[in-house]
Order: sequence, then structure tokens, then C-alpha cells
Amino acid sequence: MTVNVAVIGLGHNGLAFCEEYAKNPKSRLIAVCDIDQERAKYAGEKFHAAVYTDYSVLDIPELDAVSIHTGDSAHKEPFLLSLKKGKHVFVEKPMANRIEDVLEMVQEAEKHPNLVSQVGQVLRFVRQYAAIKRLVDSGFFGEIAYLEADYIHDLRYQYFMEKWKVTDEIPMVGGGCHPLDLMRWYAGEVTEVNAISNHITYKEMREETSIVATYKFKSGAIGKVTCLYGSPGPCPDMYNLKIYGTKASLVQRKICIDALGSMWIDLPSELFIPSHPYGPEVDHFLDCITKGIECAVPAWDGGMSAIATLLAAESAKDGEKKYIPSLR
Repeated sequence: MTVNVAVIGLGHNGLAFCEEYAKNPKSRLIAVCDIDQERAKYAGEKFHAAVYTDYSVLDIPELDAVSIHTGDSAHKEPFLLSLKKGKHVFVEKPMANRIEDVLEMVQEAEKHPNLVSQVGQVLRFVRQYAAIKRLVDSGFFGEIAYLEADYIHDLRYQYFMEKWKVTDEIPMVGGGCHPLDLMRWYAGEVTEVNAISNHITYKEMREETSIVATYKFKSGAIGKVTCLYGSPGPCPDMYNLKIYGTKASLVQRKICIDALGSMWIDLPSELFIPSHPYGPEVDHFLDCITKGIECAVPAWDGGMSAIATLLAAESAKDGEKKYIPSLR
């Protein structure tokens, strides 16, 4: 089976996904859609796909799946429409930037158990983070007591790219959902969050751009996510990922094992790749459709990461602890 795909939203991320669908032998990119006519025309010509500027793209009879890469605040409408029209859906993270939108999207996905609804939490498909997940699941770390990870990124160049990133993006949600999702993947569900923030960097953005959020997990573990947009410097290696357990600890690329004493051991360099390619998550989405395998990041799961970061942003604004609901 070849999956006929339409990509909606043709900014930097959407065009990157067009590339992946176009070169994957399991899919055929048959249509592209963006409200910007020039952008849609460019993508259509580049990928030899039909061009649309509205959601009538969903009425293509042979369309099997839709990949949504609009701005964060515009994910809900095409997501809901796609499912209602019987299409499998991939939606880029964060699932949405309002809690009520996330809940509505998860509820709709649950009405269509025969359709794949995958959220683009790309780090779960990156070699080094998947290897760490296998260590966690094997009991290597023992009982996890504390985790932390950061999203520190000089994104000021985006001011000259896609304007919604300045006017609509919530940094703790758009960026912070990366490290928070890793922490959930490793330690289980988060139950509450406290956060503080400021707006010292990247003042062109509407939302506060420096935030520290502390989380409590259902397991009893605690964790911390720092999200910072706009300070000079490269992204920290491995998102500054740290895991401290009763049997072993991890700090970025090094591990310490209780049985060996207080020494740090380098993880094999072969584990690591420098970026997060989209190909593996696209391939997984297509396999879920064609082979019926279980989706690695279904709607409820991606929705939990979005809600946990949205509540962190709310906590930073009003100074109150927030309790995180379970979607399962």
C-alpha cells in the first residue's frame, strides 16, 4: 500500500516534511496546502503536487493521510476536519496551544480508533534518546528520583521567518514540550507543576521567554525544565538531559553506575546523531497506517505533553501551582 498524503502548512517545518514524504517509498505526496498562495505554488511546483489554499484539499477522493504543520494555534481545525473526513493525521508538536483545544482534539481522535492520530514529538525517534529509554525500561537506573532537561535556543532569527512564532508561540509549549516529553517518556506522568518566568530576552515575542518549571511525577520523582529563547549561544548538548536514579545516573553523554563507584563513563559515540531528523517519525506514521502497528505518540500522549507545558506557562503567570489532569 502506498499512502497518499497532503501536507497542510508550508513553512520551514512543513517543507521539511514534504521532503520526507516525497522521498519515502511508502508514501506519495499528492497535495500541498497553505493560505499563502505563493508558498503553496512554490511547494506544488517543487514536489509535483496539487496546490490548495483552503481545506477543500481534504476532499480529494484518493487522499489517505494529512500532515499538519500550520502555526501552533492553528492545528485544531484541520486536525478535527481530517478525522471527520476519515483521514489519518500527523500533527506537529505541540498538539495545540490552548488546553481546551487539546482536549477537543483528543476526544475526536478517540472517536476514530481505526485512524492513526500521531503527534510529532520527534525526540522519541532520535537514536540516543531511544537508547536511554531502553535503559530506563530495563531497570538500569533503578528508581528515578530526579530528572532535568532544557530548551535553551537562540531563536531570534525566527523574527524574520514566520511571524506567528513571534505573535502566537508560547516558548514553554513550543520549545519546552521537547524536554518535558522526554521526561514523561522516561519517568511517567506528571501530576503538578510550579513555574516562574521573565521577559528579559527576545522582547519582540509576545510571551515570556525565560521560564523554569518544576514538576512532580506520579512515581514520586521530581523534575525541572528550563526554557529560554533569545540568549546568544548554541543549544546545550543533549538538551542538558540528566537522570538520577538509585542504581545509575546520566548527565548528557556520560553515565555513572553504582556498582563501579563514583566514576563517569562515556556512552558509545555511535549512539549519537547531531540533530533530530524527521524521517524516522514519518516512517513510523506510514508504518502505523500500512502495517497496523501501535502509534508511538498517539493523540492522548502528545496531548499530555502539551497540557503539562501549557499549565507551566499559566503557573508562571499567576504564581500558583497547577495540577495536571490525566487523559487516560
